[in-house]
Amino acid sequence: MKETSILLGAGFSVNKGYPTADKLNKRIKELSPKDFWVSSDGTVLLKKRTEKDPNDYASDSRHKYFVVELIKFYQNKTDGFNYEEFYDFLNNIDPNEQDTGFDELCDNFRNEYHNKTDNLNLISRTQNIFNQLISRFIVDGEGKRFYDSIHYSKPHYPGYTGFLNCLEFWGNEGLTHIHTLNHDIFLETLSHSDWIQGNFSDGFEEMGSKYYGEIKGGVKVRLSYFTNNYTNQFRLYKLHGSFDQVPFHLQNSGIDTYVKIKFGIGLTELYKEVDDGQGGFSYVNDWINYHSDFLSGTTSKILRYGEPSYYDKVFKNFKKNLSNSNKLIIIGYGCGDIEINNMIEKYFNFKNHLIVIVDPYPSEQTKLFVKKFNAKLVQKTPDNLNLKDCEKASCQQ
Repeated sequence: MKETSILLGAGFSVNKGYPTADKLNKRIKELSPKDFWVSSDGTVLLKKRTEKDPNDYASDSRHKYFVVELIKFYQNKTDGFNYEEFYDFLNNIDPNEQDTGFDELCDNFRNEYHNKTDNLNLISRTQNIFNQLISRFIVDGEGKRFYDSIHYSKPHYPGYTGFLNCLEFWGNEGLTHIHTLNHDIFLETLSHSDWIQGNFSDGFEEMGSKYYGEIKGGVKVRLSYFTNNYTNQFRLYKLHGSFDQVPFHLQNSGIDTYVKIKFGIGLTELYKEVDDGQGGFSYVNDWINYHSDFLSGTTSKILRYGEPSYYDKVFKNFKKNLSNSNKLIIIGYGCGDIEINNMIEKYFNFKNHLIVIVDPYPSEQTKLFVKKFNAKLVQKTPDNLNLKDCEKASCQQ
């Protein structure tokens, strides 16, 4: 049975209206404390600048002012702004270092807002808020993060028809491994289409799950949990996490597993069903979640590739799939992740099998990747892709 590997980057989602890195960076650079507010449970919510912050009186909610000031502080220290590089900067700050610009920034914030949060916890609060802001900003052209469960029929899907036609063909040939670096959940919706027809695995299973999310009225809804089982023809691996994936923590024992949340379920309302020791059961609440879990930072994310509960497992799948595949199709990936590139070089047999890079506007970095791996460059969007583009016979070096 043939196996095809696909690697998707941010450029894949552009046709759906998701922001490019440049647009996301611009929005963060222009961020004002008036653009969002922080609820009492730590959830970040966007608002219009003219709207009042309903929780501005609370001491914890004032941390949003520090986040914006820290972003400005970082911009003054660097040329330009890249949100992933800022994330690295945030992770590398030494909270105990005295007489630095950062230390002064913290002191000024505490004095102005009569806040007693120490430097270490200011960093922690900033990470929580910043991650949620990124999650809120990455939406499609209609402002959606979650999608209705509807079926998409042939022959056209705006922006992705060519890709879906190719995907269907590769699925008929054998196993198709779709690895994505994106955090959005757009691709999952395509499983409900004439091209895939539900023949889709993402490593999560709802059947037999003991994990629940609570919606309004105290109603508990069963959630899928990560089993690392892939049984269908089309298999999705979220290498950098996802907006709908969160680690479920048990007090005193750390991460128990990863679960998928659903629209309307708050991250502080996650539960596990456990034996109560009397022939019944009870529910224990995750005690630590503030935001979904996805990887960011140019180097920070690489440090998490080996975490055992989720990332180590999906990256082992990635390496195995590369080794077993006779074709690698890369769409919308800027070739800037050093560790991803190393894995491709080590595990994919590029000397004997074809790599196809689909990118309408390739950067110099992408062109160097093409040259190094003797890849085929196809300057198209996913909508215009066809099978001949992904065959050696039509390759023009």
